Amino acid sequence: MRTLLKIVLTLLLIIAALVFFAPASLLDSGLDRASKGKWRLAETTGTLWNGSGMLMHTQGHEQGAVLTPLRWRFEPSALPSGTARWQLLADETTPRLTGVLTLGRKGVGLDGLSLHTSAAVLQPLLPPEMVQALEGVLIIDAPSLLLHEKGQEGRISGRWQNAQMVFQKVPVDLGNVSFNIDSRQQSSHSVINNEGGAVSLDGNFQTNTSGKPTQGTLKITPRSDAPEALLQLLSTTGQPDAQGAYVLEMN
Repeated sequence: MRTLLKIVLTLLLIIAALVFFAPASLLDSGLDRASKGKWRLAETTGTLWNGSGMLMHTQGHEQGAVLTPLRWRFEPSALPSGTARWQLLADETTPRLTGVLTLGRKGVGLDGLSLHTSAAVLQPLLPPEMVQALEGVLIIDAPSLLLHEKGQEGRISGRWQNAQMVFQKVPVDLGNVSFNIDSRQQSSHSVINNEGGAVSLDGNFQTNTSGKPTQGTLKITPRSDAPEALLQLLSTTGQPDAQGAYVLEMN
């Protein structure tokens, strides 16, 4: 009987150790599965309960874009409801991501999400022959976002401050860009506009679950002080309308 008791206690200690020291990579597995491979955690260290890693967005690219360092701390108070919850932590530096991450029966939830990072981190997601550089600060907020197998639900608002880019080797000043994304399972509706810069932006888009535009319109209106190189670039898209806007249709 004592031998059996020792075996049972040993097994319990082993199980407890496996749970307590569960690797942080398990969080990556859950995020990967819920987002269909679009979001990953790289360079994970620590444990599932208290660890760190690098948040990546792959968008079908093998390398992906590293958005921000990430630290987390497990909060056991949500376990009685059948949900695992982590607090996302960050120092007062850039880049940084804060909020609450939950894993439950419905999928991966993100509440009170706030991301501050450099726009340059998105560079690997864009065709290098089209976009050669991105500059400025990217700020994204999502009060409540749910990622699941059928897509995502929630609202995302963002600002691209002091937005600068080099498009087909032409520098473009976009001023301060703002955007809103309203996601409902199979599709998302996005609105984009800006203040200042060399051009005025006014766009509306519909995207599918993979994030690819299915239809939409982007109006680009050069301001009076737009540089000649930018005007020549816009002229390659066609003729402007009566208000001087170059209208790009996507369908």
